[in-house]
Amino acid sequence: MTTPKAAPEIFQIPFAEIDPAILSSEYVPGSPEFEQAVIMHYALKYAEKGWEALVTVDDQFVRVLAIPRLGMDPKDYVLGLLNNGFLEDALPILQALYGMLDDAEIAYNLGICLSELGKVAECIEPLARCTQIDPEHANAWVGLGVAHTRLGHPEAALAALREAVRLNPDNPFAQRNLGAVLMKADRYDEALGHLRRAAEAAPEDPSALFGLAQCLDMLGGDKRKEADHLLNDIIHRFPQHPIAEMARQTRSNIAQARMREATSGAIRMDAVFYLQGALERFADMDPAKVGQVAMEIAQLGRHGLEINNPDKHYRLTNLAGEFSGLHLLCLMHAGIRQFDPKAETGTDLDKEYDLARSMTGKAA
Repeated sequence: MTTPKAAPEIFQIPFAEIDPAILSSEYVPGSPEFEQAVIMHYALKYAEKGWEALVTVDDQFVRVLAIPRLGMDPKDYVLGLLNNGFLEDALPILQALYGMLDDAEIAYNLGICLSELGKVAECIEPLARCTQIDPEHANAWVGLGVAHTRLGHPEAALAALREAVRLNPDNPFAQRNLGAVLMKADRYDEALGHLRRAAEAAPEDPSALFGLAQCLDMLGGDKRKEADHLLNDIIHRFPQHPIAEMARQTRSNIAQARMREATSGAIRMDAVFYLQGALERFADMDPAKVGQVAMEIAQLGRHGLEINNPDKHYRLTNLAGEFSGLHLLCLMHAGIRQFDPKAETGTDLDKEYDLARSMTGKAA
């Protein structure tokens, strides 16, 4: 569907401004006869030019919405605009229909249209109205929950999203958003069930998988292993998705946390010795070569380095030998520090690096 060549006509007229001459006889404004005569007048007027007209009369105004396509219901017309992405074209028609009809779908679509156009505060009223007309409209409850989340109303968001998942527990979007709101409130145990449900319902959605992995990571302990597995799955299954990069960084953070847990947060001497060796090796190496080594490891690290696995199963093109994941991390940290002593390496090895420098006779 494409937008019509002629734009819809939307207007309202106060009773006082209606020309009595357009009616077949005198009618008292507000009477059933007046209402019927006005509706008939505008319906026939637009029918003559092949348009469809929706006319409503309340206690003050006559409202008219006419569309330039015979045989198409105004609701179908505006839904066609929405389905094809013509949000700005659809908005004034939705607003007109919203004022004319007490219709749940019109209220819902107006709320979603406003939200998509960035008018989040304005979308609350029509979405709430939709839930009043149809209390079992699960998608409207989801829309309300998301809008309240974006506006910083956590309690209202929780209430709306809980109702959404009660009405439709198989909706992964509702489950994921409810889990996210609970996580923001540090209620990770409660969030976990909703995020699992979302991931199970939408196994091809990297956002659902990443939300579950984040929650597992925050719960810590053995759950971090499951988080790492999920993140690795995201990286390999959705390598071009923006979330893949977030998954890589989270995997790195998990590995470093587990590395610190192994020594109860104390300095890791194995890392110190790896860093000391790297400093000694790089001291006699061409700086350009050092940079190539660091960049190769950084690229390799995009797929995740197993820094808590002591096995030496990594090889480099720019440096001979076999390396463990932690050894490579130390080589990269030391290599980057050769070029910028204050650079953010993302390795959490600053204490070990300073100690290694002092052991090689360099100031920390």
